[in-house]
Amino acid sequence: MTHRAELEASRKSYNHPCLIAQTLDVIGDRWTLLVLRDLMSGLHRYGDILESCAGMSPNVLSDRLKKLEADGLVNRLYQKGLPPKVEYTLTEKGWAVRPILLEMLNWGRTYTTAFTPESVGTSVSTDFAVRTLPTFSFHPERAVDLTATMVVEVSNCEGCSAWTFEIHDGHLHPHRFAIESADVFLKTDSIGFFRFIRGEASPTACGDLTGPESLASAIQACFQSA
Repeated sequence: MTHRAELEASRKSYNHPCLIAQTLDVIGDRWTLLVLRDLMSGLHRYGDILESCAGMSPNVLSDRLKKLEADGLVNRLYQKGLPPKVEYTLTEKGWAVRPILLEMLNWGRTYTTAFTPESVGTSVSTDFAVRTLPTFSFHPERAVDLTATMVVEVSNCEGCSAWTFEIHDGHLHPHRFAIESADVFLKTDSIGFFRFIRGEASPTACGDLTGPESLASAIQACFQSA
């Protein structure tokens, strides 16, 4: 039996012509949407995704990534080396799930408990907030003609203090490291970071800014306004 055949044999299906049922056949398994969330918010390595999704077993993550790859939502990039490196990235089909996650966030804000800036660093890790808030506050339609790279260093972020946010092709691409060739650098703390993303203050008022303020303002404008 081929690898693809094995995946199809193990897949649970509603076997129903309803488009909702067919969509759930692809993204309705437990953990799948959270894996897609993490891929959108800058986690590309198996270990990082596993750490983010506390409670998910390694076997389940392997299964979800294989199915997402087979369904054309994820690309698996293998790079030779010692040790070899494997990274996962979203295809356009994978990115197309983002509006579904946005609607789930909107529903959650109304009917469940959203985390607040005050809870960051306590019940919510700063690292999680720094990568997910920009990802799901980003407005692609505002970035159609924008190509820019911004590094943000957050002084009180545990685990990872620097993030790179690349904007191109109408997508935000977060990365869990800093690159020296970025157009704009912002050194701040978690409060300054949230003020920047929410448009509550000018970039220079949010921290120590290096690079063109006009470009930093254009990047800021791509996110949810206060």
